[in-house]
Amino acid sequence: MILIILISFFVLLFLGMPIAFTMGTVTIGVMFLQGISFEIMVQRMFAGVNSFSLLALPLFILAGNIMGKGGLTKRLMRLANAIVGKLSGGLAMTGVVTSTLFGAVSGSTVATTFAVGSVLVPRMKEQKYSNAFIASIIGPAGVLGLIIPPSITMVVLGISTNISIGKLFIAGLLPGILLTIFICIYAGYMSKRKGYGVVEQTKSSGIEFLRICKEAFLPLMTPVFILGGIFSGLVTATEAAVIAVLYGFILAMFYRELTFNKFKEIMINSAITSASILVIISVASSFSYVLTVNKIPDMISNFFLQYASTPIQFLLMVSLILFILGTLTEVTSLIILLSPIFMPIAMQYGIDPIHFGMVLILNFALANITPPVGLSLIAGCSITDKNMGIENTLPYILHIIGIVALIVLIVIFVPSISTILPQIFG
Repeated sequence: MILIILISFFVLLFLGMPIAFTMGTVTIGVMFLQGISFEIMVQRMFAGVNSFSLLALPLFILAGNIMGKGGLTKRLMRLANAIVGKLSGGLAMTGVVTSTLFGAVSGSTVATTFAVGSVLVPRMKEQKYSNAFIASIIGPAGVLGLIIPPSITMVVLGISTNISIGKLFIAGLLPGILLTIFICIYAGYMSKRKGYGVVEQTKSSGIEFLRICKEAFLPLMTPVFILGGIFSGLVTATEAAVIAVLYGFILAMFYRELTFNKFKEIMINSAITSASILVIISVASSFSYVLTVNKIPDMISNFFLQYASTPIQFLLMVSLILFILGTLTEVTSLIILLSPIFMPIAMQYGIDPIHFGMVLILNFALANITPPVGLSLIAGCSITDKNMGIENTLPYILHIIGIVALIVLIVIFVPSISTILPQIFG
């Protein structure tokens, strides 16, 4: 039965069936063969999404879309450009830094890519950056929205593994900043080597810089309200998501950039994105039940305990498995399926749950830029050139994958990078 489950799952996946339908089809087939009532599948699907904490998911998605369309991106981009725009490869660095800043108010990977890319890509083309380089920077930079708090992926992981969402949020700060610095260094080096971009010789005055900081101040207060509210104990992560929506809406109205048509588009896009994720969560709950009944989690646990003798070996093996699976399916399904299986094993190795959570998050970020299913990379190609394929991003995307993989290894071998802030503020 285990072989039937695994073979059916991967065959349907390779045939191009959406992940939710793949899990649902395998679940129905196994239940039929084992004589399990289909009512259990319905009950499990309902239980999978019957959680107050999951309300944070559509709310953070809505908040990110409001902020992306409401004029916040422009102000954050001007601040990023004022900080790094005068350096070699400054425009590419601006895209990376803006993605970090926008990730701090959005929480969505693909939303970050499109919000930043839609403004920057035309300017990068004007400055003679190649399409391959643009897509390889703008697309992967979007994963900073997955690592920098607040993060929709962290919400899903926290709910799936019963880890504090607030602690996951704060744990992402240092790895996110570290990744930002590494990608900026790479962008600057490669731009100088290839002759990309134009280095502006004129320097902005101190008064001009203060004006830009003033314009970006209110958007940058978003993560302060979210994290401050959570760690003060005044609000839960779900209630903080409500605050993010209201604050984003107020700012968008204040900037007078939120028209009725934009608002309508925001609501529709938010509903579609939320529904697609919640459907995956719902079906994954019933699929996990089938896996548990057939003792697949126990089999995986025994495998690790037999072949991984140290916590480091376990984390490296998990990272390798996620890297391989990340080339086959999208991140949300990996979180829901594998994190509840891996977390109890990590506890047996004495690994800090927050540290393990950040290792998972960074591996999910790596999966988001790994061909052929890396959604951030696909988004970067789409916004650069609609006819562009992910194979056209070579060799730059291999360099970026290497950088993200290096950050994964650093966090594995230096746990304090992800645990020190939660210990201080926890």
